[in-house]
Amino acid sequence: MRFFLSIFLLIICFISETDGQKIPENLPLTSPIKPPFFFAGDFGELRPSHFHSGLDFRTQGKTGLPVYAVKDGYISRIGISPTGYGNALYMSHPDGTTSVYGHLEKFHSKIQRYLKSKQYDHETFQINLTPSSGEFEFSKGEIIAWSGNTGSSGGPHLHFEIRDTKSERAFNPLFILPGITDNSAPKIIALNVYPLGENSSAGHDRNKKRFEAVTVPGGYRLKNNAPIEVYGKIGFGIQAEDFFNATGLKCGIYSATLFCDKRELFGFKMDNFAFADSRYANAQADYEEHLLSNRWIERLFRLPGNLLDIYYPPNSNGILNLEDGKSHEFEIIVSDAFKNKAILKFRTVSKKSPQPVKSNPFTKEFFYDQANTFENDKIRIDIPKGALYDNLKFLWRISPSPAGCYAELHQVHSKFIPIHIPYSLSIKCREIPDNLKSKTLIVNIDPKKGGKTAVGGEYSRGWITAKTTSMGDFSVAVDQTPPVITPLSIRENKILTDPLKVKFHISDNLSGIKSYRGEIDGKWILFEFDEKTGTLIYFFDKERMVFGKSHLLRLVVTDNKENSSEYKAIIYK
Repeated sequence: MRFFLSIFLLIICFISETDGQKIPENLPLTSPIKPPFFFAGDFGELRPSHFHSGLDFRTQGKTGLPVYAVKDGYISRIGISPTGYGNALYMSHPDGTTSVYGHLEKFHSKIQRYLKSKQYDHETFQINLTPSSGEFEFSKGEIIAWSGNTGSSGGPHLHFEIRDTKSERAFNPLFILPGITDNSAPKIIALNVYPLGENSSAGHDRNKKRFEAVTVPGGYRLKNNAPIEVYGKIGFGIQAEDFFNATGLKCGIYSATLFCDKRELFGFKMDNFAFADSRYANAQADYEEHLLSNRWIERLFRLPGNLLDIYYPPNSNGILNLEDGKSHEFEIIVSDAFKNKAILKFRTVSKKSPQPVKSNPFTKEFFYDQANTFENDKIRIDIPKGALYDNLKFLWRISPSPAGCYAELHQVHSKFIPIHIPYSLSIKCREIPDNLKSKTLIVNIDPKKGGKTAVGGEYSRGWITAKTTSMGDFSVAVDQTPPVITPLSIRENKILTDPLKVKFHISDNLSGIKSYRGEIDGKWILFEFDEKTGTLIYFFDKERMVFGKSHLLRLVVTDNKENSSEYKAIIYK
């Protein structure tokens, strides 16, 4: 794999594609869209619970831009989903790589026809298809699709990836695609200092400390340029952003390296990562900081349960033991993929804080490298090995039942602790009538506003059990309210206000939409679902319905607790 990437780096040359011209055949790849290039997301940047695995190309705030095959190959997978990548194509290439194109509006006509026939065969909008290798072949530079805003997209753009086909390891496309240049350095915003031991301190504080950075000739220093008083086990974190050619469009950083007294101590580099390891972003980031302030802080030390392989040098965890009473010079170099650098220099002095050791009440100690269980007559928690990134002094508290709930409020430690893989949570319920037992679910309670968010779960013998990847405040609620169906293009259950399509808004109060089914004259029809807006759209299809007559339109929407709503209309089309 490294050999393959090295060959790419040796032969790549950066040129620009102009309108009407085709990239010369002697180049390894062409661009998936035409320049100029502006980015809404960089490879490896931190996102909620994942690393961004590709590049997000901006599309001028609109959909419908042509998307090109970057190399010769064939379509090996077609994915349609109301979330995630939305409408996506996966193209396999002879060199053992796969290119991925996400959030598309529509595909090449021959792919679109194939997709639609399969959706009708299986009577589903959401689908994953794996065509044979000879079915949809394209040459480099051919149009395969048009850009869109489908799935979990936050606005019109093209998501593009390059992966190793066998291992699903994602490569940084900035090292592979032609025509992309950047002459501007990243910007360093702040330094975080983390006391990591019971007797550790930073700036006379047992808690982490934030220090703003300011520009100076040649780089950055801390706003208060005095040495930081530290003691004990200490780690650092950096808040920094990258701007391609100073466009003002913020992206994540490519690498950061920490030096202590001119010795390389720890760093990371986003050349590539295993797609299955993406959730380790919660360990690379200061998870709590992001939830509290929406800031992305990159750790420059490694939590013991973080198994990512992006760090260097080998066998270093980036944690210092500063109990020597001496001063130390530190330097953090933040780089982008084009070797533009920003440098922060600061000093520390080892000095023990006179403050007492912080009291930290807890219920039970959990260990990151083993399975952990906590149970009593009210709650059972089973956390598998690999779910925690660090040892945890676990805290559980119980308080009276929130309004409208069927169990006490359980404080399961804190929502600021990230969980890597799901754990099992079981809560004892109060007496629930038989007709409501199938409607029960665990809910996450907002302690300030009292709002409920569904976690899910199933009832059995007085307990409700669910899998979850979050801690926080939980109770048990009942969902017996069916989804709401609101017609957006039909008036008075009969009059079409749009001659091309029918459109609905659907929503659910608690457990969430599980399924929907639309029919015309008793036959399934293809409703496209956009989950972020809650809209269903069916485009009238003359190949599958007879025009010039009245039709019975029926839509049934069901939530995750099997509550259903039905809408009927007699329409003329």
